[in-house]
Amino acid sequence: MRRGLMSSAAQRKPAAPMSATARAEIEHLLGRLARHDPRAALPAL
Repeated sequence: MRRGLMSSAAQRKPAAPMSATARAEIEHLLGRLARHDPRAALPAL
């Protein structure tokens, strides 16, 4: 997925799998970070 950032939707036990909302938030935050740090500019999924 994202260079190993989220290779799986599973979180640490006993947490539930990551929701679509959580994934969207992460995409949004990485996009904002990429404006200031080119290392965060990852290819779109």
